[in-house]
Amino acid sequence: MKIWYVRDLEPVPTDPGNPRLLRAGLLATTLSSLGHETTWYTSTFNHYSRRQRKAEILRPSENLTIRVLPAPGYSRNISVKRVFHNRSFAQAFLTVANAAQELPDILVADLPTTDAAAAAVQFAGRRGIPTVITIRDLWPDFFADFVPSALSPFAKLATLPLEMQARFACRHATSLVGISEQYLEWGREKGGRTSVEHDRIFPLGYLKPRQLESDEIDKILGQMGISSDQHIVSFVGSWGATYDLSLVLEAARLLAHRKDVVFALAGNAAERPDLERSFRKLDNTVLLGWISQPEVSALLTRSSIGLLPYAKQAPQGLPNKVYEYLAFGTFQLAILGEEAEHLYRETAAGLNVPNASPLELANAIEAVLSDSRLIEAREERIAIFNTRFDARKIYRDIADHIVKVASKKL
Repeated sequence: MKIWYVRDLEPVPTDPGNPRLLRAGLLATTLSSLGHETTWYTSTFNHYSRRQRKAEILRPSENLTIRVLPAPGYSRNISVKRVFHNRSFAQAFLTVANAAQELPDILVADLPTTDAAAAAVQFAGRRGIPTVITIRDLWPDFFADFVPSALSPFAKLATLPLEMQARFACRHATSLVGISEQYLEWGREKGGRTSVEHDRIFPLGYLKPRQLESDEIDKILGQMGISSDQHIVSFVGSWGATYDLSLVLEAARLLAHRKDVVFALAGNAAERPDLERSFRKLDNTVLLGWISQPEVSALLTRSSIGLLPYAKQAPQGLPNKVYEYLAFGTFQLAILGEEAEHLYRETAAGLNVPNASPLELANAIEAVLSDSRLIEAREERIAIFNTRFDARKIYRDIADHIVKVASKKL
């Protein structure tokens, strides 16, 4: 079966530094490994390193082709340049797709971005090709929450084209896939869908890498400047506006007297230079920058707590970080909504502390570290991950769903 997958903004297997593949990479490689002729459309812009790739056609493995299309990139996640980038990528896809001599049996795209999702559905609809749209983030609903309140009406007006794109993609897709029940319902309402029989929920999951030996972990943590006798409170992610890292900063200050606790924060701190400078003044904090997959593995294997400090306005319900931390058995402290609350109650994998103040977060960290039962239940949390959230199973199920939609055997 020929499958096209339109998804920008994620690492591709050929990026430098042994990149960790995310949902698009995992799905594309799963589809190709099952023998489907898979073409993944992405852009020249590396969202994580903020560097440009070469516009080219890559064939990293059998049955997998990656079409890297030219697009300008941006420096800030929420900016006019990013809007232009998204539009440019969608147009580049349409140009290549319209010139294609062979059409796919099915076209898959993610939302975001709204531009690419709408372009994919529009192209496929005109040619009678079924489509699957995966709801990954609630674009553009949350944009107005990240501008001053006085500008909120203007933000809503400015994002009206994105709103129309999201509605079009959600209405006309053959199948909607949500990463959670909340996300799927959002897509259904956005599109005013009258037929929902092909819609499904598949969690993000996580592809756990090779387990490191103890001496490998000791070496990596030593290079990070982290002592083996310290409790590690970690954060692995971007430093974008959806994370309330100022809350983590203040909690770290309150726990500065705890010489047995170290805050290890990975990600591009340069995105928020004021916060970066403040964190570097703290003796109990280590800023790691972007780290490789083995470094992530070492850090989370030894972390007592993994932080998910989402901002109040953040749209995430059950983000990828939930499953990544769970894969290593790291106990989670999160600022999320009801879906995370439900998962934590069901699995005992973490604690949700919505609207926490710095003092409340600091107190929660100390409470977890003082509870030996929570710290010692790492293997139980790993077992839950292996049973329910291993990406190998989840992406095989998604692949089966895509094939069924394409063959109309649902």
